[in-house]
Amino acid sequence: MTKPIKEAHNEFVSAIDSIREFERWFFSLKRRFKIPAREFDRIYLASNEAFINAIIHGNKLDPEKKVSVAFKEFKHIYRIEVQDQGGGFEPGQVPDPREDENLLKESGRGLLIMTEIADEVKFYKEKEGLRVKIKIKKRSGAHKLSRPIANGGATAG
Repeated sequence: MTKPIKEAHNEFVSAIDSIREFERWFFSLKRRFKIPAREFDRIYLASNEAFINAIIHGNKLDPEKKVSVAFKEFKHIYRIEVQDQGGGFEPGQVPDPREDENLLKESGRGLLIMTEIADEVKFYKEKEGLRVKIKIKKRSGAHKLSRPIANGGATAG
């Protein structure tokens, strides 16, 4: 396997407050690594969904459990790994949020968002938790979001 050009790692407590901490850390990577905005939007949105799923669904907001995040930049791709300490799940068993009976449910869209935005999303059951690997190819003309995600919310344009 080739060595990353740049990489960063961080670990977070499984608490709602960690979402803002994750956001600040991730935006610091954008500045530090000079990630183009058109690529950062995709990277951040997919990573944020994986992170929120890890603290809420994986670790069940247990402050004794951690979520580790690794960001790696290679020549042609970005790779993000998010690992929780939960029991894992079967992605194929998650109901499709686009089905009529799921449209008004409060959760269930994170996986869809990740798989639609990223070029590849894989789930690995580890000895201690679940690891999500997200791969996003570098693109010169990447699809931009219609609104910026600086405040944590965005829509595809």
